[in-house]
Amino acid sequence: MRVFVSSLISGYESLRAAAAAAIVTLGNEVVRAEDFQASPDSPQQSCLAGVRDSQAVVLLLGERYGHVQQSGLSATHEEYREARESRPVLVFVQRDCHPEPKQVEFIREVQGWEKGHFTAEFSDAEDLRTRVTRALHEFALANEASPLNENELIERARALLPAQDRSHNPILHVGVAPGPVRAVLRPAQLDDPQLQRYLLAEALTGDNAVLTPSAGTDLAVVGDMIRLSQPQVGRFITLDESGRVLIARQAQDDRNERSALPSIIEEDVIASIEGALRFIARLLDYVDQPKRLTYVAPLVSLSNAGYMPWRTRSEQMANPNSMVMGHTSAGDVVVSLTPPVRRRPALVHDAPALAQDFALRIRREIQG
Repeated sequence: MRVFVSSLISGYESLRAAAAAAIVTLGNEVVRAEDFQASPDSPQQSCLAGVRDSQAVVLLLGERYGHVQQSGLSATHEEYREARESRPVLVFVQRDCHPEPKQVEFIREVQGWEKGHFTAEFSDAEDLRTRVTRALHEFALANEASPLNENELIERARALLPAQDRSHNPILHVGVAPGPVRAVLRPAQLDDPQLQRYLLAEALTGDNAVLTPSAGTDLAVVGDMIRLSQPQVGRFITLDESGRVLIARQAQDDRNERSALPSIIEEDVIASIEGALRFIARLLDYVDQPKRLTYVAPLVSLSNAGYMPWRTRSEQMANPNSMVMGHTSAGDVVVSLTPPVRRRPALVHDAPALAQDFALRIRREIQG
């Protein structure tokens, strides 16, 4: 395994050497910034390419932030941004140092993603070597037990979608398949009242509730999943033993049902997708507290929307009694993004951007 070491830290030579020694001890290949000094490309572009060619990144953070590049970020910060969504980042923060203001911001950013990273503090070179060795060993064991298969993950996400939607209303589905694929819930846990109460409470009254308290909710265990449904308002949630989650709701906002020509409002779709992604992230944190599921394949579908126009709210207000039909006659659209598999923290930290991108792709499919 190729492991990139990224750092700018007081006494960095001895610390980088300690991290490199830990990596080599476990039979891995070390990649460092100094390896690219003779490259015909700029050193930083070569470093970023080195990040992309590595299977993991070891990030060492101390008090110095470093020289700011054209991007407005330090070289180490750029390397972290390049790595964080596509590969594991093992973060080690120097204990009892006094970070510069920009380094404080950088450390906060990394800690904001800490549920998707292995994060530890260290005191000196020997302590760092021990901690890097342990972290890489645990990472290797986890990946040997359940390696990530991206194609399988994408297919598992698509398999969440109903084979047939009997509703005549436009229905928005948001599904996520986490990986590496493994069981995070035992069959008996699906019947656990504590899990069921948590799921019901979060779905109805949580910060990113996806069901409505104004409708009755049916809870049932069907096969390998829990299902919460509100058929009278076209909403449901499913959670299976592997942590896959599917959320469905009507795509037409209730406020638009009273208009002469009801439409699907783009802003409402974006808000629904973002809320669903955040809800799924919170649910995964509950059922997978050890954070064994590190990747997610999200997708979104819109069904039964062929007869209804897609508009922004301002377009709806400007022309409430006229519309242009979409070009997708069946109105059934399934979209994913590029890349289709993301690091799990993206469900929270990138939720607004993911929601906008999903909505844009749906709109393009519908409007042709």
